[in-house]
Amino acid sequence: MSLSAKTVVLIIVVALPLLLLFADEYPAMRFRGDGHFSGGPVFGYWIRFRPIPFHQTGEYVFHFRGMPNEEMSLQLYAEGKGHENRSELTNLGTQLEALLVDQDRRVVCRAAGVVPKEKELCDDCKVLTDEEIGARRQQEWVLMSGPNEAAYWHENCLRVRLKPSDSYTLTLRVRAADSKTPEINLIPTLEGGQLDLP
Repeated sequence: MSLSAKTVVLIIVVALPLLLLFADEYPAMRFRGDGHFSGGPVFGYWIRFRPIPFHQTGEYVFHFRGMPNEEMSLQLYAEGKGHENRSELTNLGTQLEALLVDQDRRVVCRAAGVVPKEKELCDDCKVLTDEEIGARRQQEWVLMSGPNEAAYWHENCLRVRLKPSDSYTLTLRVRAADSKTPEINLIPTLEGGQLDLP
């Protein structure tokens, strides 16, 4: 059974708006850029960019558009590292910078600082006030870790709202690489959109 030309045109006319609606509901269909998009509206979205060397100074630029209409957070995952590697991922002098701008060069987030120092265990350590902790967080990256992952995050690039219609440029810089910095890659990742469960 062959379809007439009229039937084919009718199917296309009906299917095209449905396809566009589907693409808008699922950002993976509209995402374009230097990263790899995964996830969905229930468990959240991840955009992973190519790895950058942690132990070398350099600048790395990524362009993308078609993001989910969600709050996203930038994390720099230490490739192949987890909680047991915390000691080698902290107490470094290496400086990291991140700058996320939209197509009009408006700053979405800017983060700069050194990788964190582990808390010292001592009896006479000064207890920091909330203001001092907040000021310190503005100047350094924080390391989070679990059994199979470790990532740096910065207060200034958490939960930033991205728009599907905007284009973005993410620039990452590794400055003053400390000689103790492990020879690993960092995987820049934007993630967000997870459901908040009670």
